[in-house]
Amino acid sequence: MTGDTKSEATLLDHHMPIWHFRERHWVAVSAPRDEVLCAAREMTWREAPVARFFLAFTRNKLQADGRVLDDFAMGGDTVLELSDDELLYGGIGSQAGPVRPDRPMPEVFRDYAEPGCTKVGFNMHYADGVLTTETRIFATDEQTRRNFGRYWFLIRIPSGIIRIALLSAIKRRVDGRRKGPAGRSGDRASDQL
Repeated sequence: MTGDTKSEATLLDHHMPIWHFRERHWVAVSAPRDEVLCAAREMTWREAPVARFFLAFTRNKLQADGRVLDDFAMGGDTVLELSDDELLYGGIGSQAGPVRPDRPMPEVFRDYAEPGCTKVGFNMHYADGVLTTETRIFATDEQTRRNFGRYWFLIRIPSGIIRIALLSAIKRRVDGRRKGPAGRSGDRASDQL
């Protein structure tokens, strides 16, 4: 299992303090927190074509004008918690497909331990001019962890590319709103990734 020390606990830390697999990416964004998280919520797949391309290889049917985080939220079923500086989504899966607990996901996610399942937590967090996205995966038993490890080996790089594309799209959206009269904006997202 993996863990690391952070100066500031996140909602993801609370809902998923232990994990087996993880990826974290960031981009510097010089804008007020509300503006950055609003851009994250409003971002569409059209603004992140690289992410949409990679996800086309899955069974997901993504509409170009669909909001990315609305698709992650799956009608609210996967929203774990939303705060002023963090948007947190989570889901539980098994070989049979998504697990739909009898109680709301935020109530069961942290302690869910039914064998044969994986829990996935995904956030967007903004603090001190840095927007991060982190994905954590926890397998509920050793066999599932080994199986997922093989899958993770294959998808980790494309998954990272998707996350970087989403962060870049958010930064472009924020910068587009903040362009000055000369048409110039701050640092390019690619310079920060």
